[in-house]
Amino acid sequence: MHPAWRAPRATQRDARVIELLPDIKVPSLIVVGADDTPFLAASDYMAAKIPAAQKVVIPAAGHAVNIDQPQAFIDAVLRFLDGLDARTAQKAAS
Repeated sequence: MHPAWRAPRATQRDARVIELLPDIKVPSLIVVGADDTPFLAASDYMAAKIPAAQKVVIPAAGHAVNIDQPQAFIDAVLRFLDGLDARTAQKAAS
């Protein structure tokens, strides 16, 4: 198991979940707060292991990004979803 997953006590304890990250076949957005230091390395690891994952670090936010910086969280999710719409449109046009 990657060391980033062992640091905080509340992290994922089931190694199978970690091992299956490369098998994710859907667009994925990883959102982490810049102040969520125990999970920054874990978010890097997930972003590296999930094919074509996008990672967003939200400034001035901890573990509860959607509560600490709700508008920044919404903006990040909407940008991600808009990107999905654009890719879908491109595929349909080809």
